[in-house]
Amino acid sequence: MLPSIDSQLQLKNLTTPQEIATSNSLKAQTRQNSATSKWASPISGTLNDEALRAEQEKQEKSKRLEQRRKHLSAILETEKNNFQTELLSHRQSVSAGAARSNFLREISDKDQPKIADNEFHRNSIEEPKLENLQLDEKRTLYQPQELHQRFDNEQGNQYERKNRNQQLKIILQQQMDEFNQKEQESEILKQEEERLLKDQWELKQIEEERKKIEKSSIQPDSGRQLLRQHKAKLHKRAKEIQEQLELDIKILASIVYTNEQSNLEQSEQLKRNVLNTLQQFQQQIKLEREKEQEFDDMYPDDAAKYWSRREQEWNHEREIREKLIEEIIEKKKEEIIKKLKLLKQQQEEIHDKQRILINDMEQARKYDLIEKQKQLKEKEISNTQQERENFRLEFEKQNIIEHEDKKQMDQLVQHEIAVNTTTNEPKFYGRRRANWN
Repeated sequence: MLPSIDSQLQLKNLTTPQEIATSNSLKAQTRQNSATSKWASPISGTLNDEALRAEQEKQEKSKRLEQRRKHLSAILETEKNNFQTELLSHRQSVSAGAARSNFLREISDKDQPKIADNEFHRNSIEEPKLENLQLDEKRTLYQPQELHQRFDNEQGNQYERKNRNQQLKIILQQQMDEFNQKEQESEILKQEEERLLKDQWELKQIEEERKKIEKSSIQPDSGRQLLRQHKAKLHKRAKEIQEQLELDIKILASIVYTNEQSNLEQSEQLKRNVLNTLQQFQQQIKLEREKEQEFDDMYPDDAAKYWSRREQEWNHEREIREKLIEEIIEKKKEEIIKKLKLLKQQQEEIHDKQRILINDMEQARKYDLIEKQKQLKEKEISNTQQERENFRLEFEKQNIIEHEDKKQMDQLVQHEIAVNTTTNEPKFYGRRRANWN
């Protein structure tokens, strides 16, 4: 609580120390009484809490301030120790640099020619290395062109291999088509051979049937029987002749129709002979039927005379028919045998071509397999070469980096020697500022 103007005037009027002490004690008593009166008031509890809280905050602030002061003192002490250590190491390096510069100055006059020789020798060694490095750099520059050329060559080889494979596939497809065609031809020839063998068997059956009919028609006592029975036996004989003619017509018709169904070439002469003979037999059977109608009007004596004359005619006609039939059958047999031989030759040719096609397809498959293995091997070789090329490029790059590092290190050493020979004064870098945050 600040003193008022009246109190200040009163203090000025007091002259003795006793009076001043008495006045101060009275003022303290007055302040104590006023405080007591305040605590005794109704709002004294609230004021007491506020004062207590303010006092606690004040104490906490003082504690934090004291902790910060200690922390800053520790940081300052650490920085001081670090500075002392850096200063000591710097002084040691300065003393070592001074000693080294003095040593170099002492030997500079003695070893200057030797140093020059060493420098010349080092340069003579480094020059070939630099030339090799330049060549490597040029080679590195040309590497993209070589890789591009290699890529183009590889693309060309792949294109050629692709064309060869396509041509090989086309050839294989053609061979397969030809093989299937030959199989169909072989099947057709086999069916034709079976048809010809069937015709040959039918001809044999026809010959056997004709022989049986001829044997049954021969009767030694037919003349005497005809003399006794007359018309009945004459009719029977006419029927037998007609049956023989019908059988011969059937044989000729079967030969003609068989050749038409076989779709094979037939000799024109054989065809004409068969047709002519067929017409003759048809006319003859027509005449036999007309003459058979005349038997009913004959007398027994006329029938006997007619029998003797007609028997000779029938035998003569039978011989002519047999001769014609045998000629036709023989020609048919020869034609069948000839066609069978031709079919066998064609089948053998087809089988030979099939074997050749099978061998060609096997060779084509082997060639395809070899090409695939070759492609795999070329791919492995290409990958190996690419790995080697990448390794070589990486090695050259590493050598270039090492050479550059060595060159920079030599430059730094030369610079340090030059700096140490020119001055002994160390460069002062100052102390680091402390981070107070």
